[in-house]
Amino acid sequence: MTKVKPRTIVTTDGEIDDINSFIRLLLYTNDLDVAGIILTSSKFHYSGTVDKPAYRWTGTTWIPEMIERYATVYPNLIKHNPDYPTPDHLHSLYHIGNISDVGDMAEETDGSNHMVSVLLDDNPQPVYIQTWGGTNTTARALKTIQERYEGTPEWPAIKKKVEDKVVLYIILNQDETYEQYIAKHWDLTIINDYTNFGFFAYVWRYLPEKTQTVFQPEWFKNHIKNKGALLDQYALIGDGHYLEGEAEEFQFGTQDYLDKHPEVKPYSFISEGDSPSYFYLLAQGLRGFEHPTYGGWGGRFDLLHGKTYGNKTADYNPETGRFETEYSIARWIPDIQADFAARANWCVAERFDQAVHYPEFKDQPRNLTVEAGQTVTLSDPASDPNGFPLTYKWSCYYEASSYWDLSQVPLQTVMGKLGHMDIPIAQHSEPMPS
Repeated sequence: MTKVKPRTIVTTDGEIDDINSFIRLLLYTNDLDVAGIILTSSKFHYSGTVDKPAYRWTGTTWIPEMIERYATVYPNLIKHNPDYPTPDHLHSLYHIGNISDVGDMAEETDGSNHMVSVLLDDNPQPVYIQTWGGTNTTARALKTIQERYEGTPEWPAIKKKVEDKVVLYIILNQDETYEQYIAKHWDLTIINDYTNFGFFAYVWRYLPEKTQTVFQPEWFKNHIKNKGALLDQYALIGDGHYLEGEAEEFQFGTQDYLDKHPEVKPYSFISEGDSPSYFYLLAQGLRGFEHPTYGGWGGRFDLLHGKTYGNKTADYNPETGRFETEYSIARWIPDIQADFAARANWCVAERFDQAVHYPEFKDQPRNLTVEAGQTVTLSDPASDPNGFPLTYKWSCYYEASSYWDLSQVPLQTVMGKLGHMDIPIAQHSEPMPS
């Protein structure tokens, strides 16, 4: 089956969890059509102005430095999948956007202008703009398009083209440019992830114990460390990493941090607060990126209003016997981490037969129309490139269908914090419908 490669632009403000997310992203560039990598600012990170000092600013060189480390493992990666882009191509995608202050969008930048060129090109494929920091560089790009074309005969067609093309994926809205400019002037498709990312990145200690194991020191030591120059930079708590420009209280790699947090084990997961924005795009058979309500490795989303989707959905957790908002992403975490471990091994496995790979699926219809009560036979749809035998387990993703009306599932807040926000978790004690 031909794999779809969603087209995406990554915008990031460069804290430690962004760097970890970026390192993992590089291992998935074979499955994505990356159209831009743009450094931006947020309320948590900015480079400063003449009148305002920098705040937690980690510089502009870390992205090319990580791409250079990718270059050292690239010869191995292409042995396992030839679709990995060259390091030179990735370097060509990197642009510095609006970085000087929170919500900075006053001036055009190299990054904002690159985004303009992508949004106005002739490729009709949707462009998923991943927002790991603020929306300000995106806002600047959109404002440039508006200033360039508004009032001209081309404006209605240009505006519709952009509105049809852009899917803006926001991780914890980190400045005011979306509310103050984008939402007032553009009718874009918005995926507002204000909880799913946190269930993966920050509150994994509240997840079931067997899920927590893939965030523990032993797992990272066994599967991620000593996997080449790129993953050597994947930061863990107390592993010695020190990020220049970052505030001392966020230097998770230091012994000082361990001394102040004796409850935290060395080499535990720090976070990847932004990775769910591209987990959402990975075509792992779930087809989640085709529509926000379908569900996938980035979780599921409900339509809130207009073209805006958010985290007000819940999946049934058979282990707890209730519907839970975190379960729409937590259910996939063991698979997400197993896949990460496999790709980490590609960085050092010099032969194809030294690593595992995805089964190769036969071309077949993506949609089947059947009558109620009709038997559907699915058999031997794939083969393993390493020659291993395959087993199959079929299931119905009830929550992503119209089988249940989840709008009636009550939500309430339980223990767990993400920054200053309470995390809503669905409580539902009734048995699962048969």
